[in-house]
Amino acid sequence: MKKLILLLMAATMVLTSAEAKDKKPAAKKGGAPQAMAPARKQPKMTKLEDGLFGVQRKGKDWYLTINDSILGRQILAVTRYVSNTVGAGKYGGEEITEQMVYFEQGVDSTLLLRANILNTAASPEDAIYRAVKISAENPIVASFKIDARIDSTKSSRIKVTELFEGDNATFGFSSRTKKSMNLGGLQRGSSFINSIHTYPINTEVTTTKTYSYNAPDMSAMMRQGGSRATMLPAGMSTGVVTIQLNTSFVLLPKEPMQRRAFDNRVGYFADSYEWFSDKQQSVDTKTFITRYRLEARPEDVEKQKRGELVEPIKPIIYYIDPATPKQWVPYLIQGVNDWNEAFEQAGWKNAIRGMEWPDDPTMSLEDARFCVIRYLASDIANAYGPNVHDPRSGEIIESHVGWYHNVMKLVHDWYMIQAGAIDSRARKVEFDDELMGQLIRFVSSHEVGHTLGLRHNMGASHATPVEKLRDKAFVEANGHTVSIMDYARFNYIAQPEDNIAPEGIYARIGIYDKWAIEYGYKPSYLVPGSNGKAITDDEAEHLLWSKEIKRRLEAEPRLWFGGEGRNGDPRAQTEDLGDNSMLASDYGIKNLKRIMPQLPEWSYKEADTYSKLKQHYESLLGQYQRYVRHVATNIGGLEETFKTIEDAGDIYAPTAKATQKEALTWLNKNVFEEPKWLVAEDFMLKITSNPDNYLYQQASYVVASTPILNLNSLNRMQRFYDRDQKNYSPAEMLDDVYKMIFKELENGAKVSNYRRQLQRSYVAQALNNIKAGTTTDAAALVLAQVMKIQKKAKAASSADAVTKAHWSSLAETIEKALDNK
Repeated sequence: MKKLILLLMAATMVLTSAEAKDKKPAAKKGGAPQAMAPARKQPKMTKLEDGLFGVQRKGKDWYLTINDSILGRQILAVTRYVSNTVGAGKYGGEEITEQMVYFEQGVDSTLLLRANILNTAASPEDAIYRAVKISAENPIVASFKIDARIDSTKSSRIKVTELFEGDNATFGFSSRTKKSMNLGGLQRGSSFINSIHTYPINTEVTTTKTYSYNAPDMSAMMRQGGSRATMLPAGMSTGVVTIQLNTSFVLLPKEPMQRRAFDNRVGYFADSYEWFSDKQQSVDTKTFITRYRLEARPEDVEKQKRGELVEPIKPIIYYIDPATPKQWVPYLIQGVNDWNEAFEQAGWKNAIRGMEWPDDPTMSLEDARFCVIRYLASDIANAYGPNVHDPRSGEIIESHVGWYHNVMKLVHDWYMIQAGAIDSRARKVEFDDELMGQLIRFVSSHEVGHTLGLRHNMGASHATPVEKLRDKAFVEANGHTVSIMDYARFNYIAQPEDNIAPEGIYARIGIYDKWAIEYGYKPSYLVPGSNGKAITDDEAEHLLWSKEIKRRLEAEPRLWFGGEGRNGDPRAQTEDLGDNSMLASDYGIKNLKRIMPQLPEWSYKEADTYSKLKQHYESLLGQYQRYVRHVATNIGGLEETFKTIEDAGDIYAPTAKATQKEALTWLNKNVFEEPKWLVAEDFMLKITSNPDNYLYQQASYVVASTPILNLNSLNRMQRFYDRDQKNYSPAEMLDDVYKMIFKELENGAKVSNYRRQLQRSYVAQALNNIKAGTTTDAAALVLAQVMKIQKKAKAASSADAVTKAHWSSLAETIEKALDNK
């Protein structure tokens, strides 16, 4: 055994000696041995930029220096797409998330980054402030070991590589967003920081993130009625998806801007939080509007009080994305500048302007200091106008309007169908640049209005009587709606013989818009009742504004804010015009009938396989359906007029019975009776093998998508009827509908194809609604009507075999449904 051990030791020594010999530097021919390669140099720390955060880099690692002066300061972190994968439905410039955060000193030489969840607040001067603070612990989203302390600048350096290369929901995707896109885990090896740039009040971090992709089970999705929107081609092909993000860290003002209280009589977006005070007997909710900060120079304040217009210290500037086609840039700029007229009513001159993006390499589109109209290469026919604001005060910090390239298709089809009868420029596949430019200008103004804090005002168009929209002098001077924030689009009521110029066709900044900007942006020392003194308490200021709102609405009812069009108020609908839906829709249909035979000529495009003709015909059909909806919404309508306790009258009221019956009569004439003109043209067989299908869609639409069988509408009608029998009762309304839709059951007449489809659709919808609401009065009324139809149909006879079979089938369908129930 000893001998074996000695041999092994000897062998080891020999091997070790040989390895050592191999590691000696090789000798050059005819020279001394080469020196050993020098040790790899360690990367040096490189200072890149100074700004809100200092930026340094060492090798692949990134560092930020955090000055002591910003510890505890509120910072708004906004993350947007720089570029996205095809098929995701989101584009460069669109926001992903925003969160208020702040740094604080931790223990053991650490810095903590916390998210400020602003749900409750109190004044530090009140005793209750301590209770609020200890009951609202903010989450720590990151903890950093201080890499170095820089005493000369009173800053701490921290390494942020892991934070931004990792998967952090505060600065990236929520789990819900990832699930909607079918994203899996973050791929660390192909996720990295592209750049970090810093500026005086903001720091921009651009990252590339790669995720694994969980390919959806398409067969299961289709069985469940899922959308193919989650199909990401890059993920399907490679199993991964790569996306670029930009996070803007924007230092919020040390002292928040004074809040301006939200009032639901003027349409602004708003924020809120619960407010605690020592003087309270119940918790208050602070609700305040979102708006830009406009301030006059000290030397201009007295001028402004005397009624002179003054320029703000910092005007609102919107830059146009350099990716925008050059021919549209002037019109986008005009859409921005049009708002100056409204700001003048609030006391400001040159308060807002649009500008081309300058050729300046120090500027970035992702820089949160700049408001930008971003041009997005997308087939989505839309645009949108968000803003980023201080959640403490509502102060708008910046905005990125999203402008999809294909919005031009949308405005083209709107204008052709709504204005083609009165404007010869609208009668072709491609509009001249001047016309398209003016349509772009109109959309630009609307979206910029949103970024200024304004909500839709779908009631604005109701302020103008229908016949005034045919008055050339009036409509060219005042426009066809009092607000660009309405979905009023174009003047479809004007008739060819009215000779209305384009000024009376397009939407523009109106008197409501000027009033809304005045409410949001007039300095407190100009508010009536302030006596020229600045009001620093938002509640005291709102008391003055409340009186002024009441006074202004009484003097000019057209300043009424009608809401977003989602509350069933027939006065506040999307896409409508005028104060009477029935009369307005009559005029609209007259123009559609003029346009119908012209569509083949207007849709002509060389070598086209009638796709344009079909597109424009279906746009016309959609416009007809809008008219149907506008009218039908009057049935069971609920009118909501925002008021305070000082105002007379009720907030909620039913639509007048006479108006509801007028609406039902209109539906009978234009929908229940077959609208043959919709499929009468010879060109129909060039776009479909069965034109009647388009008619059947109208029959189904009117019963499924209007209030005539809607249980909520019927129940509301019953409640109003119970309070006052002068109102239209649901029982009477259903009886009126029966007499119109099922008149053949009473007179024994033959039933046409269209009417049979209408009756089948009505019964099917009624049975569905009964099933969904068996315990309601409305369901009981619908059930009674269905049983009446069954009884009548069962006893009906006809010399026409198809009509007889129809009644028999209808009766059997009802019987089976009720038996199953």
